[in-house]
Amino acid sequence: MFFTIALALLWCPCVALAQLPAPVGSHVRVVADTIGGVVLGDNATTMLKLINKARAAHGLVQVRPLDVLCSAARAHSRDMLSADYFSHYSRSGESFASRLVRYGYSREGYSSWCVGEVIGWGKGIYGTPEAVFRAWMASSSHRTVILDRRWRDIGLGVALGTYRGLTNVYMYTVDFGRRIR
Repeated sequence: MFFTIALALLWCPCVALAQLPAPVGSHVRVVADTIGGVVLGDNATTMLKLINKARAAHGLVQVRPLDVLCSAARAHSRDMLSADYFSHYSRSGESFASRLVRYGYSREGYSSWCVGEVIGWGKGIYGTPEAVFRAWMASSSHRTVILDRRWRDIGLGVALGTYRGLTNVYMYTVDFGRRIR
């Protein structure tokens, strides 16, 4: 019944950003699997499996979760719920690329740095990882980001809360990246 996806974005700059302040820590309840040393909640684990299955079906390498990207994605999903907005940009106007750098996905020491993001939300059967993933794959811009051959790293953030007056809404943020030395 309720579902929204946002335009997928890619960011592949050639210049480095200035050093940004570290994020303020926050609490998150995680029930989960540990994949590659990163603890993921059940919905994030399912989303990762769906993304890697689609990538494998297209002959692409699997992406691996990184703590810094997961922290950024979780914080963004929680922030969108708590402040009742839906955007790749923060309420203060910070881009997702700047957010990823601020959380530690640094450009320093790399000859190539590229990131992408997809966001979505849903309630009830439309808030499951499978439903959100199907919607992303039905959208050419989201599918293009998910199936980009450059990605090696991923961060997944899923938060549950109230959005636009609706309770029990799942908010998803998936950040992709690749850094080459």
